[in-house]
Amino acid sequence: MRVFAHSLVLKKFIGWFSFFLFVAPIINGQINVVIGDTAASSNPDAAMDRYHQLLRHNDPMMYLAFPVITPMLDRAVALKDGEGKNGYWAEGHFGHRFVIYQGKYYSPSFAQRMRLTFDVSLLTRLTQDYSNPLLPTSNKFGFGLDYLFSSLRKLSESRGGLVWTTIQLHHYSNGQADSFFLNTPSRRNNYKSGDFSTNYWRVMLNISSNSSNKNLVIAGVGYQNEVDLDGPFSKSEELTHYYGERRILFHLHWLKKPIIQTLTTVNRNKPGGSMVKREVQRQLGIRTEFEFITGDLSAFPHDSKYRVGWHTYFNYMPSVTNEIGFMVHSFLGRDYLNIRFDDVVFIGELGLYFKFNR
Repeated sequence: MRVFAHSLVLKKFIGWFSFFLFVAPIINGQINVVIGDTAASSNPDAAMDRYHQLLRHNDPMMYLAFPVITPMLDRAVALKDGEGKNGYWAEGHFGHRFVIYQGKYYSPSFAQRMRLTFDVSLLTRLTQDYSNPLLPTSNKFGFGLDYLFSSLRKLSESRGGLVWTTIQLHHYSNGQADSFFLNTPSRRNNYKSGDFSTNYWRVMLNISSNSSNKNLVIAGVGYQNEVDLDGPFSKSEELTHYYGERRILFHLHWLKKPIIQTLTTVNRNKPGGSMVKREVQRQLGIRTEFEFITGDLSAFPHDSKYRVGWHTYFNYMPSVTNEIGFMVHSFLGRDYLNIRFDDVVFIGELGLYFKFNR
């Protein structure tokens, strides 16, 4: 009964999310600009816009990429058909923090510091096995709060570092209802249909540079703890001392100031094809995310518990007014695709990354 209710909630959520997926680009389809002193003097909300733009730079990466996945340990049971036995065509991640509320210049000072969000993350892989099935999707959703600790005056003066906290409570599952482990002599997680479900709260302390005329640097350190919320949001019992109850988190994000290039283009809108000049802003970014699992992992079947997970992203945007750029991603550690966490892997992938311009 619990599994049925759990699956029903997930199906309803994914249906509503599909609606948001089509609506969000329409709502958020404004041009993302770097606000200078001139704009700030004519726009009373310029300081708030800079703060919210900074928060968006720190939001999850969205991408579609071709992955190459190499196991770092011999698997207890080899991959079966439908689990990625023949490799993968693609890995895709949609992650967005939909804004419920964010402060404006006319809001009370405590409200100016806030951003309240509904967070969504969907991650899956397309295999090269028979009929090219998708692996069970990692579904994360919940609420998030960002709160600025720094003086509001720093936003308008564009000097000094900014410090804020991010607090999140998320449900994390794969929408499956079968047994957690395979029925084999050697124990291994059921990658095709095993029921993976947990919840976690997370607190991050972030600090960033605060100048529109220099490269942007954001760093953060935090803590994550798994919790059982019962009912449709119950935690799988099999995760105890196996998946990891607590995590120490770190991230570092470097974003180069956009490089402005002047290009000459033929004006094909007028007879004669006169030449016009236009400016294009190109941008390069590097992002790394690190986690260390703490606590009892006695059920993890290796002498080394492989507590470290490390992502690195290199991304390039040919024009900051576009919404699609290029990405290279690497990862080392336990596989981050829900129930596959017992597989220690190296992942390298190349593809496209996406952002909503606002």
